[in-house]
Formats: sequence, C-alpha cells, structure tokens
Amino acid sequence: MDFAALIPIAAVVVGIPGFVAFVALLAGHARKMKELAIRDKELQLGGSDMALGPAVDALRDDLDATRAQMAEMRERLDFAERLLTAGNPPRVS
Repeated sequence: MDFAALIPIAAVVVGIPGFVAFVALLAGHARKMKELAIRDKELQLGGSDMALGPAVDALRDDLDATRAQMAEMRERLDFAERLLTAGNPPRVS
C-alpha cells in the first residue's frame, strides 16, 4: 500500500479543522484582551469618579431646569392653540 498518496489527504483533513480551531482560539483571545482592556479603563476611570460627581450633578440640574422650561412652553403653546382654534380672537387694548 502506498502511503505517500494519503499524506496530502491527511494534511487537508487535519489541516483545515486545525486552522479553523486556531482562528477560533485567536479570536477568543482577542475578545478577552479587549474585555480586559475595557475593565482596565473602567478601573482607571473609577478613581476619578469623585472628581466627576459635581460636574454630573450640575448637568443633571441643568437638564431638570431645561425640562421644566420645556413643560412651561408646551403649556403656553397648548393655550395659544386653544385660543386660535376657538375662533375668538383675543382683544388687544
């Protein structure tokens, strides 16, 4: 029996799944490295949370004030729309 003819077949049968497994392991390793890098960044930024606290609180206060102003403007717009659709023009003195 001539085993020389089986060597290329064995190389393909073993090589392709081996290559696919290697690429899968490499992709998994790359994903884990990205996760570790993200966790490292989170830990680094975690120490500066105390410095960001007042800025975040100020932004929340500004956002709340903007929401209150928008609610008031909506009420005024609704009132103006009701006046316009009522058909009675307001009297200007």
